[in-house]
Formats: sequence, structure tokens, C-alpha cells
Amino acid sequence: MSGQTVKNSVLVVENSNTQARIITEHIESITPFDTIVVNSMDELESRLADNGDDVFIAVLNLNIKGAPDGEAVDYVLSRKIPCIVLTSTFDEEIRNRFIEKSVLDYFNKSRREDLEEMVDLIRRIHSNHEIKVVIAEDNSTARKIMQRLLERLNFTVLAGEDGAEALELIRNNPDVQLLLTDYEMPNLDGFELVSEVRKTHSRDQMAILGVSAHDSGAITAKFLKRGANDFLKKPFEVEEFSWRVTNNLNELERIRSIKDAYSRDPLTGFFNLSFFIDKGRDIFEGAKKEGKIPVVAAFNVDNMLAINSQFGWDGGFAAMKKASSLLDQQSLGWLLTSRSDNGFYILADDLDALKRDLSSVKAALASSEIVSAGNRFMVSASFTISNGENGSFDDVLSKAAIVLKDIQSKGVNAFSFA
Repeated sequence: MSGQTVKNSVLVVENSNTQARIITEHIESITPFDTIVVNSMDELESRLADNGDDVFIAVLNLNIKGAPDGEAVDYVLSRKIPCIVLTSTFDEEIRNRFIEKSVLDYFNKSRREDLEEMVDLIRRIHSNHEIKVVIAEDNSTARKIMQRLLERLNFTVLAGEDGAEALELIRNNPDVQLLLTDYEMPNLDGFELVSEVRKTHSRDQMAILGVSAHDSGAITAKFLKRGANDFLKKPFEVEEFSWRVTNNLNELERIRSIKDAYSRDPLTGFFNLSFFIDKGRDIFEGAKKEGKIPVVAAFNVDNMLAINSQFGWDGGFAAMKKASSLLDQQSLGWLLTSRSDNGFYILADDLDALKRDLSSVKAALASSEIVSAGNRFMVSASFTISNGENGSFDDVLSKAAIVLKDIQSKGVNAFSFA
């Protein structure tokens, strides 16, 4: 969410040091999150009082020193921190007790598969803060229940009282990734809403979950035929609701990752050149129609052949990854970026700002040490910027590339307008 600091720490509440180490290693080995470990109720209260602002989720054992019956869960929930329960013995009574307390989920800490699912849930909860969800539901009670469950999963929720209101919310928020819609609603029913949404949002842009109290296979089939991804019957179990929402969003990510595999460079994560040219042409012409002057920059690491020869191809890869990381840090406001053979291309609409940004990256790269396979070395970069006031996108891109090749043949750590 814009303007907010994203929290990045997982609180692990576990009285066994061995088990705590297993849990934290599981989390830290496959996520970028830090872990904070506490072993007792006193330590929990002290740590949250002193250092709780960065915690976005807690993983708790039900039985710790000073809290033998799950009191730690109540305390953490009172601090508005989402909770996952870990236990080695779990029966139906305990399950119902903690689901009613709005615990996110529960896992068996002695099963590796459960720990992997737990980490996947943690990762999902953290990323959910960037995802907008729209609810279309005319029943106020059902709407509030779904909204509460979605907000507990850390989503940004927009709720409409009927299909027409939900459609307007989607039109005003084109980045919505999930729609939950009831079947029977005034003004625009669920089937009509799904049909309208699918005119503008494909299956790889938005997941749709149909919801209805009618126990009819025909309703399920009609939702799916109109373009819904899944169906949920009311009343639903909290766990089923959460898992269906999560699974549909995971599928959305999977589809996007497949598409990304065709359009992105696997080393740097930047778009590949083919995608840059295809999309860049439209963006370039669009900027001109808005009265802006687009510019294209070519930014290359110097002496890549010599780097590969002296430090191996892994050394060259390390230099490119370092350059891409620095470019990414400066990329706010750029229109499009891509990887090239020995560097990168950038499309922007502010020449002076782009020159400042790339000069900063060039200076930062020149002062950075590249580490690869035990080798430590320094690199530099050069760049050119080509003005797009006259000429096509292809002309401007070619000019930037040709001029950069020329200045790099004469020296390093250079800049020139093309």
C-alpha cells in the first residue's frame, strides 16, 4: 500500500529451541523474511512491547512457558497480528476453538509437508497487501463475513452491494486481481457481472469466484461457462474459503510466471529485447500523442568480453546482476526497461531525469565490488541517450545502440547523447 512501510518479520513463538531452529531455517531458507524467536509468555510480551512494529505474522506453539493453554495466541491476536498455530497434537475441539478465534490456519509441526505449506501461506499473506479484491454481495451479513475473512488474509477489500456497484469498483480499479460474486443480486446478477468483467479482464488478469446458497449444479456450471474460475457454496467453512481464495490466486501467479518466462531475462528479471521492442513501440507513440518527448537509453557494462575472459562467465553474470539491481533501484518513473547483450535499454519520457538516474547508477557501479567464485573485481559502465522527438522508436533505439558501441570502443565509464 502506497505510503506505508512494509513489515518483513515473522514472529516464532516456540518453547523448544530445536523446533524453533527448524521453523526459522525453513522460513529464512526460502523467503526474504527475518524471524524473531521467543520461548515464553514473558519474553513474548517484552519483545512485542519493544520490537513489534516490523512483525506481519506470528507462528505459535499452543503450549509455552507461562501460557500452557494457547494464551499466547489470544495475546498476539489482541495486538492485531495474524496467527498461524503449530502443534504436534491437533483434534477437532482444538481446531474449532482456534478457527473461531480467527487464527489463519493450523499445521502439524512434526510434518515437513505441513511446514512447507506454512511457509507458502506466510509468503502469500505478505504479498496479499498488494492485492485488491472486490466483493459483489447484496446480503450485508454475508458481505461483512467475506470482507472480514479477506482482510484477515491481508487483502485490500472493496465491497459492492450489487453487481452494478461491483462492476463500477472494478472499472475504477483496473488492477483488481480477485472478484467474489454472489448469484442473485439486484441491478446486475452474478452471471451478468462475470460476463461483463471478462470483456476487459482475462483469466491471467483476474480470478473470479462465484458464490451462492443454491445447491444446484446448474448454477455452478453457468458461473464457470460465463468465465468464473471456481465456485463456493454458502454457508462455507472458514478454511475452505481461505484455501479456495489462496489457490485461485496461486493459479493466477502460475499463469503469469509462465508468460513471464517468455518475456523476461532469467538472469536479471528485466524484460527481454523482443518484448521491449514490441511494447516499446506502442508506449513510444503513446507518449508522443500526449505531447511528451520519449527518450531511449542504452546502458552497457564496459569490457564484458574481458570480464568473461578473466573471471569466467559467472563473473560476467555477477556484473550484469549487480548492474540490474542498481538500475532497478533507480527505475521509478521509467516507462520500460529490458536486458540487451552487454547491458540494458531504457525507455523514458524525461531526458534530464533519466540522465541523472543513469549517472547515479554508473557512479554506484564503479564504486561497487563484484564478487564471484572467490574473485573480487571492479567494473564500470557507459551509456548513451537518444532523443525521440524526431524519428520512430526503432530509429531512436538503433541510434542509441550504435553511438554507445562507438564510445565504448574509445574508452570506459563514458556518457554521450546520441
